[in-house]
Amino acid sequence: MPIPLLPLGLVALLAGGNAFAGQHPAGATITNAASADITPTGFDTLAAILPALVPTGLEIPDMGDDSTLYAYSLSGGTVDIEIVDVSLVPQTGYLSLDADMLVSVNSPSDPMSLYYEIIGIGDTCDGWVDPFSASLQTTLAMQVVDGVLDAQVGTINVGYDLASDDIHLESCALGSLEEVLNWFGLSLYDLILGMVSDQLTSAVADFGPEIEALIEDAFASATIQEQVDLNGVTADLELYPSDVQIQPSGMRLIMDGSMSASEPADCVAAYDPGGSLATASSPPSIGAVPAGIDPAYDVGLLLSDDFTNQLLYSVWRGGLLCYSLLPGDDTLPIPLDTNLLGLLAGDSFDELFVEPQPMILQTRPKAPPTVDYESDSDLGVDVHQLGLEFYGELDHRQALILAADLDVQAGVDFDLDATSGELGIVLALSGDDVTTTVTDNEFVPDATADIEASFGGAFDTLIGPIIDGLAGDLAFSLPAFEGLGLTSLEFATTGSARDWLGGYATLGPVSYGKGGCDSGGGCDMGCASGSRAPGSGWLLVGLPLGLAALRRRRIA
Repeated sequence: MPIPLLPLGLVALLAGGNAFAGQHPAGATITNAASADITPTGFDTLAAILPALVPTGLEIPDMGDDSTLYAYSLSGGTVDIEIVDVSLVPQTGYLSLDADMLVSVNSPSDPMSLYYEIIGIGDTCDGWVDPFSASLQTTLAMQVVDGVLDAQVGTINVGYDLASDDIHLESCALGSLEEVLNWFGLSLYDLILGMVSDQLTSAVADFGPEIEALIEDAFASATIQEQVDLNGVTADLELYPSDVQIQPSGMRLIMDGSMSASEPADCVAAYDPGGSLATASSPPSIGAVPAGIDPAYDVGLLLSDDFTNQLLYSVWRGGLLCYSLLPGDDTLPIPLDTNLLGLLAGDSFDELFVEPQPMILQTRPKAPPTVDYESDSDLGVDVHQLGLEFYGELDHRQALILAADLDVQAGVDFDLDATSGELGIVLALSGDDVTTTVTDNEFVPDATADIEASFGGAFDTLIGPIIDGLAGDLAFSLPAFEGLGLTSLEFATTGSARDWLGGYATLGPVSYGKGGCDSGGGCDMGCASGSRAPGSGWLLVGLPLGLAALRRRRIA
């Protein structure tokens, strides 16, 4: 699937680090790459959608019996089930599900019809049952089988308080009929009690598979197995469940993942360290609350720095950050010619170029990206040795006029619009975040210090408008499930080693995610502007991938 990428200046977001002492080989599976947690508070919220799974207004099949001495038939019966209260509580190794229900069978205004006949004499009764209380108890166990979450509902126990006094039969000679039936060891009341019990048990039995499907479908979106098209560079991306843990503090779905480009691009092959940065650490415990986060959150999404670094390394290894801007390219807000050098070095290059000459700007990313979860922003990215090379014509040949390496510390913040479901991405990047080291300046070496000092200002002039123009394009449209979606979302660094990014969300009824997407939007799981994020799995990996840079031409 194509991943929309950001313009030229944002490549500075995505490079960093030298050859790593500890690393994951290219394409290696990252165990414990990400996790999705549901807290007890979250299960309280999720329990609110369970009543919609219980069928209401069930029709009772017509039934009857015909013997030599008597006959009866029942028709027009309906059972209504109302969930009064439901709880879904995490225990050690399973979830307990308890529900209180109010059940009714027909009503005085809409009775069932009970026809009976004794020794050739018949009559018809109107019948209904007063609403009565019922309860349901069961357990939910979960396991991961071949990378897929498998939910298993235990034995469903149903109890109810229903007596003969709750049954009404009118408009017929009931007394005579009941006396005769009692003589044969039968009772109309027992007949109706048995019928109601059978229908209630049948309805609740269907409830189990509905719950299993609900849970499995909800977590199916956490699984990703894609070939990602990065503007012609193909990378394999996987994220899938590997284990599930349930304890009183909540439930955690643990996911393994990997991303790899098949071969390093020619433009970075000489710099490829062979893998991404690896930092050994354990995830925070289920229900852990970082400073500044409301402890009453419902859902937690955890992303390890190892997995994020592998995503960024794969983007870099595939050559996405290698680009070349040629004369006539309109990416920059000014023409791509030697006047650009004046922004960096004043009139130092004027003697070489009396008249403006076309110029080529080329990147040379010398190190893969690394993430910084301890940035002042929600997410930080450090850049080291992002090479920029300026070529122009001298003495009738293309010559390297100037080369520099950029070191950048950039930030990314996320902003959820709970009304529309749009998760906006705000980039914190300016010239103040850029440190420049000139690596080649053969023609005007005396201007090196000035060039290094002025590059930040030139960065704001050239790249600032591009970044500002992206503000409306960088957003994910989050999905909703059964009318339930994220109503708030906060990010914080977490873990004992401060190397996990946590997204902490509250759930509630939402109006977004109900459709209206185009054919490419995937309406069932939400749409996206700028990039597509079908479900929680894509939210986890889409954030770092969405920071990749839009390069117009990749160096072959």
